[in-house]
Amino acid sequence: MKYPLVPLVDDLTFSFLVFWLCLPVGLLLVLLIVWLRFLLSQDLLQVESYRFHAIVLTA
Repeated sequence: MKYPLVPLVDDLTFSFLVFWLCLPVGLLLVLLIVWLRFLLSQDLLQVESYRFHAIVLTA
């Protein structure tokens, strides 16, 4: 098997590949963190609402 004359990954294409492979993964990670924080805040609001209703009903 003969090797290609021009390497497939050199200094220029390496940064391009890293940018286009890491950028989507990083964006997905950020979106996942934001979504989980939103879900947790909704859950905490719901727990506080239940506590408020429990206090009102038992008082």
